[in-house]
Amino acid sequence: MLPVFAFLLNGCSSIYYFYQAGKGQLALLNRGKPIEKVISDPATDPKLASLLSNIKDIRKFCEDSGLKPTPNYREYVSLDRDSVVYVVTVSEALEFKVKIFSFPIAGSFNYIGWFSKDDALEFAKKFEAQGMDVDVRGASAYSTLGWFRDPLLSTMIPIENGVIQAEALADLVNVVIHESVHATLYLKNQSYFNESIAVFVADELTRKYFESKLKMDAPEWKSYLSRKDRGEKIRTRMMKAYADLKVIYDSSMPTDEKRSKKKNYLEALQKELNFRRPITNATLIQFQTYNDSEHGFQPLYEKMGRNLNQFMAALSQLKTSDFKKDHDESFDVSKMIR
Repeated sequence: MLPVFAFLLNGCSSIYYFYQAGKGQLALLNRGKPIEKVISDPATDPKLASLLSNIKDIRKFCEDSGLKPTPNYREYVSLDRDSVVYVVTVSEALEFKVKIFSFPIAGSFNYIGWFSKDDALEFAKKFEAQGMDVDVRGASAYSTLGWFRDPLLSTMIPIENGVIQAEALADLVNVVIHESVHATLYLKNQSYFNESIAVFVADELTRKYFESKLKMDAPEWKSYLSRKDRGEKIRTRMMKAYADLKVIYDSSMPTDEKRSKKKNYLEALQKELNFRRPITNATLIQFQTYNDSEHGFQPLYEKMGRNLNQFMAALSQLKTSDFKKDHDESFDVSKMIR
């Protein structure tokens, strides 16, 4: 759901890329307003003020749960768009081989992000022209892994037609926890691990947060669960598509036949899900990156007595060298940690 935004570091061959990244980050920092002032401002939407009043408690909950204390989410930035960055993923057309983007210090990633949607689309077109599959999606949040002070963004709050949605509090809890996991535990060159562990911990702690507040019957929690259930059904179907197409790609059938079967499959899937953006191999890889159900997190969590501090401590022992390869999509932490 949320990319690690670590591509602000120097060393990339594209001067423009770093220019736009630095400019975008600086613009956010300059627009940030202390959350306390936003809450007390009479001009602030009362629903927004009420929502933001929870952020200090959410940050404390993260720290009490074993996540690293950070100076993040003390300022609020209102944006005039639905996404803060636009994430580009690139894949081979007849195999799930993702393009890796490498950066000094931070390592490599199986995606790259842009502050401008037009820049992201223009970048993606270059790979499309080479016959590769691309996916461009908006992201509501990102983590700078401690390199900058991350503000709370309006894009992190579900708003439709100017109205803050019922599930906004649960969404806010989940995204703050997700990004806090990135700040707590990060392995170079392991995008699948970094994103899937953030999804797992955020989902677990979001539930615990509402349990601790005795709000499990609250409308905002029920609305959140309903939307999450819809999202889970889409994710499950995307995972099946990934598996089905992999069988085709790995087969010995002629290339033209593979292309035909892929085209027919994805066109049918697009209609079945009524998915907004085109579904490609790169789209399916994005879902695979954020998949937390096949990596042994739950068995390890149960082994640790469902104690998140012990769970995170065990995971912190992992090293990049413990994985079979960079960006290993088939790792299982329950087998890696004894």
